Amino acid sequence: MPNPTSPQRRARRRALKRVTYPDRVIGFWKDALRERLEATRKLAGFPVSRGDCHCHSTYSDGIGSVTELAEWQAKAGLDFLFVTDHGTVRQKVECVRHPNLWWGQEPGAQHHHLGILGLDRKYTPGPDLAVDYRRVIELGGFPFIPHPTGWYPTTRYSAEQIEALAVLGEEFTIEVINGANNIFDCWDVTDEMSVALWDRHLAQGKVVRGMGNSDAHLPQAIGDVWNGVLAENPTRTEVIEALWAGRFFASDGPFVNLRSGATPMGGTLRRRAGTTVLFQYECVDSLGLQQLRVIADGRVLLDERPTDRPVQRGTVRFRFPGGRSYLRLECYARDNRRAYSNPIYLRER
Repeated sequence: MPNPTSPQRRARRRALKRVTYPDRVIGFWKDALRERLEATRKLAGFPVSRGDCHCHSTYSDGIGSVTELAEWQAKAGLDFLFVTDHGTVRQKVECVRHPNLWWGQEPGAQHHHLGILGLDRKYTPGPDLAVDYRRVIELGGFPFIPHPTGWYPTTRYSAEQIEALAVLGEEFTIEVINGANNIFDCWDVTDEMSVALWDRHLAQGKVVRGMGNSDAHLPQAIGDVWNGVLAENPTRTEVIEALWAGRFFASDGPFVNLRSGATPMGGTLRRRAGTTVLFQYECVDSLGLQQLRVIADGRVLLDERPTDRPVQRGTVRFRFPGGRSYLRLECYARDNRRAYSNPIYLRER
């Protein structure tokens, strides 16, 4: 009778563990973060649906099937997920089999990749980024610029590529957090560069929406960073409408909300120069918060240290200097996980 502890049996167990144990360990972390985020959702005074708008399957250069992406979407507790493969939308034949698993695409364009949501047909860019960006909108799609300064660990865009965003005009969308090649913690130097670039364009009076996406090429990274849409149980059409309106925040942990009276984040206020405007803010993380900041025209207007409090709400006053201004909110949890609201814009009457 074979010995149950024979070298062959032990070798088989080790081989099986090599295959299954990484997923098991990552699953522990996903479970813990999902529970934390669900606790945060209950504390928040506003509705939030969480979604990752940029990931890849085996239909392009991802290593996970669409079914595996759906499984890790559930483990991450995401309310929706877009599978944005390179150069194809063939993944949609499998996406439709899963609830709230939608498709997009990410072709290469001039200077940048071009993220596209809401188009059912493959889009092939030409030699002009500005033309392609406008054309996607004309076709009914939602375009965005992924990883606008490069991605982890060593890809850094040239000054020409970074400055090419100027051709997009007065309104566009970029990723301010991109999780490519990261796991657990998506924040790195390329994201720091992207947030600085975001503020630079906002300070020029532009409307620039900031997204947070995992850019996951392995399914275990799904949902490591995400977008919090200010809506409950939205459809794909409603999610894209919220993205257009800027009614969302980018996060890998906390929930944030910024408004001015009835004007939500992403909205525009028209005021006379010299007017004092009140903004209401809310930051939530069930683990506890360590800092929140309100940024106005590239400068810190408010810096608070909640000292591990899970919820911080308040009001900040801003004297509108005239012309074009913006305010945005960012906050940091005890473990330095972070969130960025989209701005509220002020324009002179």
